[in-house]
Amino acid sequence: MLLPGDDPLRKNGLVYLDAANAAGPAAHVLIVGVGAYQSPKFKAPLTTTTISARAVADWFVDGAKAGFRNETYPLGSVAVLLSEPAVAGGGNFTSYAGGEVPRATLKEIAEAVKAWVRRINTSKDNLAILYVASHGESFLSQTAFLLEDYGLDDLDKTSGMSRIEQLAGALENATPVAQLLLFDCCRVPTDMRLPWNEELGTKLISLTRADDDHGEPRKQWVIAATSLGEVAVGRTNKTTLFADALINALDGVASDPTEDGWPVRPGTLVDKIDSLLALHRLPSERAQTPGGKMAGSFDITFPGEKSEVPVFVSFNNPAEWPDSVITVTASPGEGATIKGLENESPYRMMAVPMMADVQATAVRDGQSIGSARKKAYAPAIFLELKNVPQAAGTVVGQLDTGRSLKGRGELVIALDSAVQIGAGAVADIIWRGEAKKPVKQLTVPIGGEASLEVQDGDYTIVLRTPDGRAQTKDVKLAKDVILRVAFSTQSSPHEWLTTASVSGSVYEAAASIYLDEASGPPPPIGREDLLKGFKDILNKVRQNLDQYPGRDIDFDVEASTETAPPNEPVTSKIVGHVEIDLRQLSVPDPRLEMTTDRDDGRLVRLGIRDHFRVRFKPAGTRPENRPLFALINVAQRRELVVLPSLGYARFDGAPSDGGWSPYVLVDKAAPSEAMLSTVIVEDRIWAGLLGFIASRDMITADRLLDSGLTDMAVAAMSGKRNNPLAALAGGLVAVAASSSDVEKRWDPWLRNLAKWFPGIPDGPIILGRRLLVRARNADEIAEAKNWLFEGFGRGVPVYSLSVEWLARGLESLPGKDAMLVERRLATRGLANRVDPTRAFTVIRLDD
Repeated sequence: MLLPGDDPLRKNGLVYLDAANAAGPAAHVLIVGVGAYQSPKFKAPLTTTTISARAVADWFVDGAKAGFRNETYPLGSVAVLLSEPAVAGGGNFTSYAGGEVPRATLKEIAEAVKAWVRRINTSKDNLAILYVASHGESFLSQTAFLLEDYGLDDLDKTSGMSRIEQLAGALENATPVAQLLLFDCCRVPTDMRLPWNEELGTKLISLTRADDDHGEPRKQWVIAATSLGEVAVGRTNKTTLFADALINALDGVASDPTEDGWPVRPGTLVDKIDSLLALHRLPSERAQTPGGKMAGSFDITFPGEKSEVPVFVSFNNPAEWPDSVITVTASPGEGATIKGLENESPYRMMAVPMMADVQATAVRDGQSIGSARKKAYAPAIFLELKNVPQAAGTVVGQLDTGRSLKGRGELVIALDSAVQIGAGAVADIIWRGEAKKPVKQLTVPIGGEASLEVQDGDYTIVLRTPDGRAQTKDVKLAKDVILRVAFSTQSSPHEWLTTASVSGSVYEAAASIYLDEASGPPPPIGREDLLKGFKDILNKVRQNLDQYPGRDIDFDVEASTETAPPNEPVTSKIVGHVEIDLRQLSVPDPRLEMTTDRDDGRLVRLGIRDHFRVRFKPAGTRPENRPLFALINVAQRRELVVLPSLGYARFDGAPSDGGWSPYVLVDKAAPSEAMLSTVIVEDRIWAGLLGFIASRDMITADRLLDSGLTDMAVAAMSGKRNNPLAALAGGLVAVAASSSDVEKRWDPWLRNLAKWFPGIPDGPIILGRRLLVRARNADEIAEAKNWLFEGFGRGVPVYSLSVEWLARGLESLPGKDAMLVERRLATRGLANRVDPTRAFTVIRLDD
């Protein structure tokens, strides 16, 4: 219950406590809002962050505003910390819910976090929720949020910052299985000139795995308001865009109306936050896109059934919004007339009765500029006006007499694309009738189609693709009809980048920038903006790399426009195997070389030519059975990239050969906060799964495994289908998603994968991760430690997720012996330089 203003428990920010739920299961919430900073770096306070924190807190505890409902996790506690400007004549304090709450300083937040962790640790069945609204900065792949007393210590430049990745990693060792961590802050590059291996901020808490842990994998969702390197938009004296989208999504926009109580789960929460943020995009802006990592699922809240459906009216092109007049009609229900204005969020929200037929037409100066029509299905609809509305489905046939069933039809889900990938996308088929029915799921090949017989009626189809997009269409299926519903992958700037585009490695928005002949590509960010402060070891690494006897491939890039990147040479050199501390271990293999396949003036494709027959052999310990790396050099920027080649024989022509063909894509105009290089694998079987690994959407990736890829991944470990790299991808997904199949199908094979290929680091790291997250005693933790140490000893992993798991695993192990501490530091230093948005490992060497 709400605590009195003078309750001593408020010293750690506690404003709500239900003692009856103290032992759990219960939801325990910690909310932090930082708007006032003591550092002179901030000329004015941020109003939007604390308003957002207050709005989120109100959603949990403030009477009529409170929206949280969950019988599985009844509200157990809410703690709030706020840093706002001091009130004139009122002292230096902040109040909430009738009493004082602590300011968001490093000391106060550290104490509040510890108190919150003690509350959530009372039961594994608790729900842990954290929301932080503050300014944020990034350094390499790290992001930290800033506290009120940031920037006051001239001998500790990162004091008053807390790194999100470290906090989330520590909380993986807290007791609760269900964890929702929300960070509403910018992720722009810091202007501090930090050493290359510097930790970004101060730890608020440090946890290791308890010897008597319950052994259930944590279902931890870390959701950031924006992508790495991007800003999170706030509104003066209003909530942030993210907070607004979050509360709307929790209030029902993200609910699942096919189940009682309309539960909101993390997956749909992210999807709807993304859709709601996109509504605010102005014509000259990029949409703010949430980022983070995801694993498992749980019920956050139950908004309950509603009689009305929110309708979000917008244009597919936001440039059409200003000076437009939109007429919306609803049958039944009331319509509206909307007048679009300049420099406002280009959308409107209205509510209509459930199942109403909603139509919208838009005009400007008497000319039609778009229309749309949809049925008002729960929980919400996004009515996007287009000049030429497209039909949601096309009748392509009738069920024949032998298949015709009363009240049945067939849905054919097609995903049109220039590339073909067998298991590439996942469709949710949601029944929109009055009776509730479970969601049906269908794996859809990219560049192909899949079909399913279902009852006739209204459906919503949500298609998730490896580039992180979720496309939605509403259709009506008639009895005995075969209805084809077509989706498409995003377009590619070149035919030689189709796989890269489909997997999300090249974005349509970016492509339109550098293909614009009028403006040309943007120049790269100047060297003065890059961070300085090299460590001696890094300089030695660079000097050694220059001396390696690898094959040099040099070429100059012609500038196609005046604003194109400078005419800098791009060089690549194969440097062999690399250890965790970035030392090169083996002599480069002369049977592997790189050649320039394509070059458009900005993007350069480096093909990999492997003259070794089979790169990875079971029980092979020779140098050629270890992952090899290449040094990519553009101007003064350098990166090490893994070369996931299997050898020229691949699978000896086995029918299941998907054509595993890797290459390196280099973007010469990449900004300083982004990597130059991306490793792409063109493969008709595995490319989709690799895309979902890059986007960290392990829930959807796990559905691909269930569709038949598990059997293929297991088969890929041996025989003519020898592809341990594909098997590793399957193992990463199964363990990350806590797949129901992991214990029965994967556990025995994870050991085989770790043992059979002793040159590959990822196998023992994946096994160590699996053993650690389910460890119940000291002996099981010790076994996990042995495998993590084995992975460390094999060098830099092939997959970026393996790098992060190794760092988190070593940090989760109890103990402070010298070897463990040394390996923790080395691995975390490596992980901080690896881009988590790439499936394969890319290491940044420059600062």
